Amino acid sequence: MLLVFYGKGKGKSTAAYGTAVRALGRGWKVVIALFMKSWDSGEVLFFRRSKLPVRIFVLGTEEFVQPGAYDSIVASENMARAYAFLTYVLPRTLRSFKPKLVVFDELGLATHMGIVDERVVVRALRRFSGSREVHAIVTGRYVPSTIKSLADLVSEVREVKHYFRKGFVNLEGLDY
Repeated sequence: MLLVFYGKGKGKSTAAYGTAVRALGRGWKVVIALFMKSWDSGEVLFFRRSKLPVRIFVLGTEEFVQPGAYDSIVASENMARAYAFLTYVLPRTLRSFKPKLVVFDELGLATHMGIVDERVVVRALRRFSGSREVHAIVTGRYVPSTIKSLADLVSEVREVKHYFRKGFVNLEGLDY
C-alpha cells in the first residue's frame, strides 16, 4: 500500500517512523530515505545505532534549499542525490535488501518544491500502490495531487495549536 501523510501540522514524519517501528516489530525490513534532511535527526541517530534491519539513505544536505534558488550548489546536490536514489539505488535496494516498508520522508515537499521531478517520483511510487508485498509512506507539508491520487491512504495533518507560535523552534528530541 502507498500511504501519504501531509499537511501543515506536526506529526507527519512521526507517524511514518511510528509505522516503521511497528513494521520492525513484526520482523519486516525497512528502508528510510530522508529528502531535504541531514544526518543529525534523532530518528537517523537511533536507527544507525540499532541492529535493526533498516537501511537509511540521507539525501539532503546540512544547508536548506531556498525555494526558487535551484541554480545553487545546495539545490543541485539535493536534486542529484534524489534523482540517483529514486532511479538507481531504490530499485537495486528493493531487489537485494527486500524491504517490506519504504519511508520517503519529505519526498512530498521535495517534489512540490521542484527538487525532484514529479514524473520520476510517480514512476518510483507506482510499484507500491495497491501492493500487498511492499509498502511505502510519503511525508511532506505539501504533496502534489498526482501522488495523493496514486495513494491508497491519504491523511492530512493540520495544525490546531503549535509551540512554534510561542517561539519554540526545532526542539531536540521533539522536532529532530
